[in-house]
Amino acid sequence: MTPFKVVYGRDPPGLLRYQPSPSDNQSVKDSLLARDALLNKLKENLFRAQQYMKHQADKKRIEKHFQIGDKVWVKLKPYRQHSVQLRQNQKLSMRYFGPFTILAKIGSVAYKLLLPVNAKIHPIFHVSQLKEFKGDDTATTIPFPLLIDEEGIMLQPLQVLNRRTILKGEQLIPQVLVQWSGQEVSEATWENAEDMSHLYPNFNLEDKVIFNGGSIVMGPEENIPLQAENDKLVIEEGHVAAFPENALLRRSTRTKMTNTRLGDFVQGK
Repeated sequence: MTPFKVVYGRDPPGLLRYQPSPSDNQSVKDSLLARDALLNKLKENLFRAQQYMKHQADKKRIEKHFQIGDKVWVKLKPYRQHSVQLRQNQKLSMRYFGPFTILAKIGSVAYKLLLPVNAKIHPIFHVSQLKEFKGDDTATTIPFPLLIDEEGIMLQPLQVLNRRTILKGEQLIPQVLVQWSGQEVSEATWENAEDMSHLYPNFNLEDKVIFNGGSIVMGPEENIPLQAENDKLVIEEGHVAAFPENALLRRSTRTKMTNTRLGDFVQGK
């Protein structure tokens, strides 16, 4: 559907070529002939531009042909979700995986590969996504990502390593340090806890927290004898009572003196 049809609800009118007639006005005839010449020039320029672009693109293209049973590397799209906020440099991510065996040739530019059973992706790839494997496949292998769909590689959170709270503007934002599936601990990323809860509702963000069930009321066995604790107090002059029986009172032994401003005041008896 063309933009013209979207706006006006019908196809745009076609440009008919001018058919000369002896009865036509000379000025009209010249105008229509000039229009046809301009259209021919535009088509010629467009064709030349297309051929030039094709020539430049073909310079980087190499004819590839594989046989059934050959081992090839598979080029997959970059990680579409390495972390929630995609902070890592995707240019450093792995590009090729495998090697995998070619099962069949589909058409002239596509091949069907033998992929692992956990790969949620179509097994037919364009020849531009394949690269010839050379060497011993038993010694060299790059494992396939755990989860793959048509949009690319999708990593899943494996565990929570740590947590923190950062100040962004005037808000305190809790974050968790997440280790992703298929990644090392050193590649863990800090993610907002709220974002992780929305994107992965079944993932437990409290993996490292151990909850001890029970009431908020302290039991009798948990009460600490105050007398035993006070017996361990270090008696220091001027801070606590010098006698153990008065330790619970924690009264100062400092001598009380009358305020000099109240010297003329007579206290009633």
